[in-house]
Amino acid sequence: MYELKVGACEAGINPPEELFPFRKYENSFFEGCLDELKAKAIVLDNGETRFLILGMDVGETLNGEQKAEITKQYGFDYEHILTFNTHNHSAPFWGHVPAPRGKKPQDQSEREIAYEKTVMAGIHKAVEGAIASLRPARYGFGTGESYINTNRDQLFEDGFWMQGQNYAGFSDKTLAVMKWEDYDGNLIAAFLNYCCHGTCAFTRRDVDGKIKTSPEFMGYACNYVQERYGGTPVIIWSSGAAGDQNPLFSSEGFPRTYEKDGYSESIDTPDGTQYMIQKHWGFQHGIDAIHVIESIRDMKERMKITTSSTIVKLDGQKAPEGADMQYNRLLVDNFLRGYRPDLFENGKHPEKKLVEMVPDGTVDLYMQLAILGDAAFVGEAAEPYCRIGAKCKEASPFKNTVVVTHTDGRKAGYILDDASADHKVFQSFAKVRPGNNDGKIIRGMLDMFDDALNK
Repeated sequence: MYELKVGACEAGINPPEELFPFRKYENSFFEGCLDELKAKAIVLDNGETRFLILGMDVGETLNGEQKAEITKQYGFDYEHILTFNTHNHSAPFWGHVPAPRGKKPQDQSEREIAYEKTVMAGIHKAVEGAIASLRPARYGFGTGESYINTNRDQLFEDGFWMQGQNYAGFSDKTLAVMKWEDYDGNLIAAFLNYCCHGTCAFTRRDVDGKIKTSPEFMGYACNYVQERYGGTPVIIWSSGAAGDQNPLFSSEGFPRTYEKDGYSESIDTPDGTQYMIQKHWGFQHGIDAIHVIESIRDMKERMKITTSSTIVKLDGQKAPEGADMQYNRLLVDNFLRGYRPDLFENGKHPEKKLVEMVPDGTVDLYMQLAILGDAAFVGEAAEPYCRIGAKCKEASPFKNTVVVTHTDGRKAGYILDDASADHKVFQSFAKVRPGNNDGKIIRGMLDMFDDALNK
């Protein structure tokens, strides 16, 4: 019983050429593709349960309607799908982005809707290919370390927090891997999990002066591993709890001007630099992943699959009536001088006075649990801080536990850990109120374990 079969497949999801220029952020537009974006699927079947792992090299995840479409067409139970995006900041948004359409140019809204068709077509192709390629397999789990990330909440000398490089801040270097191989020892697929944003080349230009889509460092890491194993295995990367984690030399917060008046703005590196950096860290990360893959020797042929899900209520917040949140965002990430140079004329120095958010009901955090053999996958539809993920892993009854974020389409947004509640970075102005979150999330996870283990 529970003898495992595994199938895996990937499909390209690059935007069609006619959709460019494609808006990315404010006044930044993609003008072409550097390398391929992909949808990737791994299907597990133990004769009793069929489970789908679905990842995408983009910044958005399937919403409920799209996930239901997958369940209906391919016969998966809703809880038997772990879907996530890599939170790639070098990929365009797509059709279901929950932003007011009136705030975007009409042609860009239409392009996002059109791109959704491309993404969904790639997802269907990947899932169908994974199902068609099911064959007997073994699995194993292991962990190692990768030193390409850093805490990004940096306290500056004037007492204000900004996005930067906080090398002494909390940071989880764990690179977790589950791999599947056939009975001849050939790698079929691997699942990677690591705590880091995909922001190496966010809004930066290539050597030809154009902003381009790319799979970011995590996509290049997957490509590196895939190539080293003959080009056929499917390598899926997922983000751990990375709400306060950036790659080393991220385009956000590095480098800065470090002005003595405290308004130390981010500055651009020379065109093409950040595209080189994302490949460099991708290849380094890929090397680390191969070390972990090769270290996994305890392979198992039977996999029991058990799932659960829950919704955790977190305290919410909102801006007070009349607050200028756009100005507040310019303050917390020190973009004020570039966007409002008039405020600095004749030696003026604007006061750094941030908005005080006010309580506002609750925010739903959708969580799911998939126990796949001897490993537990905890899904959180949010961007929790790194320490929250580490606490979840410590509290888990399973030694082999990973926290997967950016799951499902119901996003709770950024969630600061309790120890970081006083960090007035841009994340602290999200819809979840900082403080009093760690314990609620851990209790939600443990409730899912109680449910799953007693089924």
